[in-house]
Amino acid sequence: MAVATSKSSIDDLRGQYEAALAAKEIVQQVSMECQEACQKRIGYVVTRCLQAVFGDQALSFLLVFEQKRGQTEVRGVLVDAEGHELDPLQSCGGGILDVAAFGLRLACLMLQRPQPARVLILDEPFRFVSSHYRSNVRALLSELSQEMGVQIIMVTHIEEFMDFENRLEIA
Repeated sequence: MAVATSKSSIDDLRGQYEAALAAKEIVQQVSMECQEACQKRIGYVVTRCLQAVFGDQALSFLLVFEQKRGQTEVRGVLVDAEGHELDPLQSCGGGILDVAAFGLRLACLMLQRPQPARVLILDEPFRFVSSHYRSNVRALLSELSQEMGVQIIMVTHIEEFMDFENRLEIA
């Protein structure tokens, strides 16, 4: 009787193990689909910001998901026109990080659920952007504000942005 009970218990455990493996595969598939969706939505917004401001450099932004220590980790990567990864802390100047950070903030705002008020309050967000690109930043802010229905409140000492609110129609 004890042997039959043990075999039954082993069969039950085997069934539970197989069900757990199937559930793990489903969770991994859903996780990969979520990662791809995040990459598309966040990557699109940040890349659009970078290319609108620095079009001549043809930068794009990717989220790279990696399995480490039994968990998925993500890192943001800037990629140049030739497909080379750039180390943003070592090789990016002219305000590229400022524009990428703005794009990330905007993407995060757009992804929040439930949808909060679409307001970005920024303190000197483009202080390191080269004066050569400031008109591109102004155009980008105007386009995104109207397109995405985002109100942008910005503290700045950059003269080109000081009268920005007079030229922007906020949705």
